[in-house]
This record gives sequence, structure tokens and C-alpha cells, in this order.
Amino acid sequence: MSNAVSRAVADRLIALDLGTSRVRVWRPRQGVVFDEPSVVAYDLNRGVAFAFGENAQKMTGRTPPGMDTVSPIHAGAVTDFEAARVLARHAIDTARPSRFALRPSVATAVPVESHGIHLKALEQAVVQAGAARTVTVPAPLAAAVGAGIEIGRESGSMVVDLGAGTTDMAVFAFGRIVSATSLPVAGLALDRALTSWARRSRRIDLGPVAAEQLRIAAGHPEADSVEVKGRRTEFGTPVLARFTAAEVHAAVLPVVEAIVQGMGGLLTRCPTELSADITDHGLVLTGGGARDLWLCAQLERRLGLPVQAADSPENCTAKGLGELAMSARGSGHVDALSPV
Repeated sequence: MSNAVSRAVADRLIALDLGTSRVRVWRPRQGVVFDEPSVVAYDLNRGVAFAFGENAQKMTGRTPPGMDTVSPIHAGAVTDFEAARVLARHAIDTARPSRFALRPSVATAVPVESHGIHLKALEQAVVQAGAARTVTVPAPLAAAVGAGIEIGRESGSMVVDLGAGTTDMAVFAFGRIVSATSLPVAGLALDRALTSWARRSRRIDLGPVAAEQLRIAAGHPEADSVEVKGRRTEFGTPVLARFTAAEVHAAVLPVVEAIVQGMGGLLTRCPTELSADITDHGLVLTGGGARDLWLCAQLERRLGLPVQAADSPENCTAKGLGELAMSARGSGHVDALSPV
């Protein structure tokens, strides 16, 4: 492929990581050009969307009667087709070089176990959002490529993508996915466990943003206690609540254990030689959950193997999507890289 043709293909390519909590867009030679919450605000009386991303996120929990906010992606699946379509269109239009540019080719990530109606719904939403064609890629494959993992080598490597709605993980060898799985527990499950504990044990309601901030702050090695804004369950009055890091960690431990069990199960299903490779070399974490230092340390301690967070872990999937789509050359679905 000539340089001129390669540039033309790159100019029409958009990598769209449509996640449960955030939507990101990556473009060749530019990197991440769009990164906003996966939220759409609706005027229910007129039946139209009027705000997206950051603007819609600010309205969550504050909308008056007749308005509402929607998160269209849950656990990697489209749960509100129309909201997913308008959110994807907003992201694609924002990332396009101009309003007169040709319809782009869009690469998007899917959980490794996506198939049938869920996969078709996502593809249709992206096409109706303005894509000329779509390329779907398993999320851990995109994350591995975006993290710079040499999955084409003969020794085994493992990536775990800790997102908001799903934890996608895969083991690679010879440029192929050897084994993979997707767990419906991830960042949001950790936050829900923390919210339930705070309400039950401290009689304090925490919003989703406060719960996430509390969990991430408590994961810092130097954190003894953290203050967040909440609301008393009895009277609904606001309160500045202080939680110790130990309390936060105990609250989310059952969810962490579920993630550990899933990772251990994946390793058990792999050939012994590949498991030995991963024991020696460790695994790489991507996704927003890789920013939680305490979680990374827990996974390393419980699994007994080295765990390393990728650079810019939340952007790995979007970056890998673009690189894989550039190499796909017309294929509508990328299962794994061909050995080079």
C-alpha cells in the first residue's frame, strides 16, 4: 500500500471505544481526540436528545420532571439502541476533520463473548451514526495491541482489561487468542458494592461519582482515610463523610475475589506451558481499573504473579482498535492478528 493510499485510509478511519462509562475516539496520527462520559440527556416531552457526554453527565441526578439521562451501554451490550446511536453520532461527528468529510470507517470493541443480537445491535448503531463500514474487534485484543504487548511471540502473554461494565481478559500466543473470557463485574460493580456497604453500615448514600472517587482515592498507598460528599439516609441531608481505606477495601473485597476467580479460571484453561510463561512474565492491566493501585496490588498478591499497569491504560483499547483496523483491510471482524 503506497504512502498516499495509507494516508487516505488513515484519514477516513475512526476507532470508537463505546464503553459503559466513557466513549473514546482515536484517530491515526492524532491519538485520542474525544473522551467523554457515555451519557445522553433526553427531553422526554419532545422525545429528543439535547445533551451528550460531559454536559449530560452534569445533569445526572439533577434533571427536572420531563427530562432524564441515559447510559446506553451496560456490560458491553447496547441496552438503549437510540441513545447509543445518538451518542456514537456525537462522538463521530466531533472527531471528523470537517462536516464535509467522507463517511468514516469505524472500528469498535466488543466483549469477547459478544455474538448474535448484541453484536448486531452495536454494529447497526454505529452504521446509523454515520459509519461507512464497521470493524469489530474483541476488547482484550484491542487492549493488548494498544498496550504494546508483543502478542505475536511464541511465549504466552495475558492482558486484563478492567473497564466499568466488564472485565475482559485473554491469553495470547503466536499472534492468536488462545483463551478468553468476559466477566460482568468491573469498576461499576466495585462502586455498587461500596455504595451498598456505606448505606447499610454507615447510613450514608453515595452517588456513583462519589463512590468511584472514594474507591480510587482509597487505593493510593499513602491514603489512610478519605472524605467524600454524601447524604444521610434518614433525612436526606448532605454530609461530608470520612471513610478509612481499610473500610473501603473490605467493602469491595467480594467483587475483587470474583475478578481473581475469573482470572484464575482463564489460566487454568490454558496449556501448562503458556501458564508457566505468564507466571514468569506476568500480565498487563488496561482500562480505567488499572489506575486503582490497591486493586493492582491485590491481583498480584492473590494470583501470585507479576501484574503491571499499561501506560495510559484507559486509552489502550481505542489505540489498539485503530491499529488493528488499519491492518484489517476490509475484514468486518478481527478475531486475532495473523502471525507476521
